[in-house]
Amino acid sequence: MPHRLKISTQKVGLAPGHAVFTGEQRLDTAKITWMRFKADSVSRGDAATVADIPLPDPKSADVLWINMDGLHDVDLVKAVGERFELHPLAIEDVVSMGGRPVAEAYDAHVFTTLKMLMLSAEGSVVSNHTSIVFGPGWVLSFQETAGDVFGNLRRRIADSTARVRSRGADYLWYALLDAIVDHYALVLSRLGSRIEELEEEVWGEEPGRDLPLRAQEARHQLLVVRRAVRPLREQLALLTGDCPALITTQTEPFLSDLETHLAHHNDSIDHLRDVITSLLEAHVSIMTMRANEVMRVLTVVASIFIPMTFVASVYGMNFQFMPELAHPWGYEITWAVMLGVGISMLLYFWRKRWL
Repeated sequence: MPHRLKISTQKVGLAPGHAVFTGEQRLDTAKITWMRFKADSVSRGDAATVADIPLPDPKSADVLWINMDGLHDVDLVKAVGERFELHPLAIEDVVSMGGRPVAEAYDAHVFTTLKMLMLSAEGSVVSNHTSIVFGPGWVLSFQETAGDVFGNLRRRIADSTARVRSRGADYLWYALLDAIVDHYALVLSRLGSRIEELEEEVWGEEPGRDLPLRAQEARHQLLVVRRAVRPLREQLALLTGDCPALITTQTEPFLSDLETHLAHHNDSIDHLRDVITSLLEAHVSIMTMRANEVMRVLTVVASIFIPMTFVASVYGMNFQFMPELAHPWGYEITWAVMLGVGISMLLYFWRKRWL
């Protein structure tokens, strides 16, 4: 079955900034966790309600990170967003599952939405709509479902010697983006290995009959990665081209490095797409060549038996007066003629290198 891009029409006719969840519910209950840290301390907890979410202290050097899993609860998303005074358009993008990656600087915060890519147990690419926004002293992350790629970052935050502990909210925002972009490399590596196996199978003796279907599936998985990488690279380039004041000079070089990684991923995607196209073309060519080999052998065999069939059919007619019918060696002579014609044709085909 071909894969088609699903286009949501749920927001047609609604005013801009009207938040509508456009995906499929993937969690039973939304969950909010928080983490507050600075150079010499870390604390964390869960928030059962929006009122339980701590607020940043403008007089402190603490960085507050709030993470919410489960975007189907639009009311809760709006309540969290309004508690931190997010722009209505940003809240709208948080719950728009089919939206492109976006990087936007508002007056009091910087908003990014992108796709977190992970591999399922079957090896297919799973896209998790994720939004990350930061302001002075705080970072919000919204995820479509539980389970993410931030485990290493959480362990770094627990380490008092880690760089993230002594930097501000803009660096934590970058670190979250970097964790997602780094995981793109893992996904591309797994896809590259799968495509390499297909390429080896193409040149093997007996490629599977379903090879074109598996190659097409790999192409679709690659398209999912491409839809995540290319727009994000474009949006970050626009953001860093006119860098907001909330992003410090300490963090700017790291964002440039992030763009370089995305450019590398984009090149890898183009390369793998070319490889898939080439292996499909090679598969068709090899199958055609093998079919031609079979047809050539069958044609040679048919050509050899045509004169034999002619002789046999002539002497199979029930006429009373035919030459050599009464000859004592007629049967042997007929066989000798047919075999002689067949051997002569085989020698002729061999000299012409048709065999």
